[in-house]
Amino acid sequence: MVVSAKQMILGSALLLAGTPLFATETSGGSGVAATPRAYVKCPGVTNIPMTADAEQALPLTQIAVLACGEPVSVLVDNGSYTARIRTADGKEGYVAYMYLTKEAGPYQPKSDTPEPTPVQPTNAVPQNAVIRWNAGAPGCEQFVSQGSLVESATANGVTVQVSLQDTGWKLRATVTVSNQGSDKVYVLPALVTLDELRPGLRSLRQESPTKLTHNEANHQLMRAEYTAQPSPSAVAYRSGSATLNASPYRTSPTQDTLRSSTDFASVRDIALKTVNLAPGQKTSGDLWFARDPSAHELSMRLSIGDVVYDFPFSFGQKK
Repeated sequence: MVVSAKQMILGSALLLAGTPLFATETSGGSGVAATPRAYVKCPGVTNIPMTADAEQALPLTQIAVLACGEPVSVLVDNGSYTARIRTADGKEGYVAYMYLTKEAGPYQPKSDTPEPTPVQPTNAVPQNAVIRWNAGAPGCEQFVSQGSLVESATANGVTVQVSLQDTGWKLRATVTVSNQGSDKVYVLPALVTLDELRPGLRSLRQESPTKLTHNEANHQLMRAEYTAQPSPSAVAYRSGSATLNASPYRTSPTQDTLRSSTDFASVRDIALKTVNLAPGQKTSGDLWFARDPSAHELSMRLSIGDVVYDFPFSFGQKK
């Protein structure tokens, strides 16, 4: 078969279009592959973490903190979510591809930027045995995990993290409870409630995972059409509300323990289970609730130990 020049040019263009930006190149005529150089970019954050695994599964195992503009060597770049890199001091790990660039920028060497001293997470103070999440309040944090904004609250050493998504058929909450306190705590999914506050005022029924399994193959239960944000009422009273545009990683001392479910998992497998958590243990799982397509503001309440954790959410104006 005779291949025309036009076909060869088109084929070359398609090949280059699928080539990763930092793909290893051959150095000169020696045939030795040169390690490409990249620089760390920080869109809206002060630093970027380097993790131990390519998938960056939760909880994240952080190896190092990279400074903005820091030069790194790209060891493996296959065009996926992360690239394997090596720092100037020889540490190797993975960083999200979106935080790498070919363009050099301002950089302050690590020797001039000492690592912060680790501190313990701040505990929120219950009011009448209730912790209501509030942006910027002590013990309350927010961050982005797997594309969903997570609200996190810590009281008496127990951290509860929640994200809420609208699947288009049900409302799905992903919950993690981590017990770093001194006493055992019970996690009872049956006591978790989700209330619609606006435009109506009503409780949304919690769905049985066993019944949902009959529909999981025909309905979207794992993915999200919309992700809830913190309710405006939980932001307006805090002077630090400007930090609500959370970065994909946080620099706070509380570990990101929110579990990510896969599209292939069974509803019953990933559902939040009843458990008695000993100190040092954690549990994760999902809950599903009846959906009101007009729901604007909601409140999720979880009774963990002697404290009720109240997380305010808002779906804003859905498109």
